[in-house]
Amino acid sequence: ESQLLQGTIVGLTKTDVIINIGFKSDGLVSLNEFRDMQDVKIGDDIEVMVVEKEDKNGHLHLSRKMARASRAWQKIVDFYKTGEIVTGTITSKTKGGLIVDVYGLETFLPGSQIDVKPVTDYDQYVGKTMDFKVVKINEAIRNAVVSHKALIESDIEQQRTVIISQLEKGQVLEGTVKNVTDFGAFIDLGGVDGLLYITDISWGRVTHPSEVLENGQKLNVVVLDFDDEKKRISLGLKQLT
Repeated sequence: ESQLLQGTIVGLTKTDVIINIGFKSDGLVSLNEFRDMQDVKIGDDIEVMVVEKEDKNGHLHLSRKMARASRAWQKIVDFYKTGEIVTGTITSKTKGGLIVDVYGLETFLPGSQIDVKPVTDYDQYVGKTMDFKVVKINEAIRNAVVSHKALIESDIEQQRTVIISQLEKGQVLEGTVKNVTDFGAFIDLGGVDGLLYITDISWGRVTHPSEVLENGQKLNVVVLDFDDEKKRISLGLKQLT
């Protein structure tokens, strides 16, 4: 019982589909389990699961729905192991996140895993089809947790690696002002932050960086220096004038 088997449709009644799986008697599957198939006909091959070898009426009880769920779960487990990307459709909102349909199975997308930026309005995602990474599975209760944020982070990480590998002194890059502080501003160079010190903003006197810069502003900067790890990148603005 509860194993996946290939069967062939050998008959149809008003309520059931009769399937031969090579046992001494044919099995029955409720016609309701075939709603997604337009046209069910004799001779079709179907994957089913044995629910009971003999139900109260002495019939071999089979399920296509359970077979599909089992097959879907196996795919999810495989994707979890390989780290491959799955596509799912967000079906509804739930406490603390969203429900995502992946191969017909419900998986959970926590609110913190939707985006790298905090999300307050979950409703805007319902009905959307997106890519996800399976980040956690519980085999015992067949429960999976997915993340969209993990994909964005790996994109940013790849971008970051490219920028860092090509970094050189004197290079001019486009950046976005991320955070203005008393001593300068942090500039996002596309997944990598650099620091533009107040003394490198302008040849003239600048009392506070916010006189010249604001968050979200795009500007060209020049790479003045960086450490061996390329963790600290010093940028200049006045050097371009």
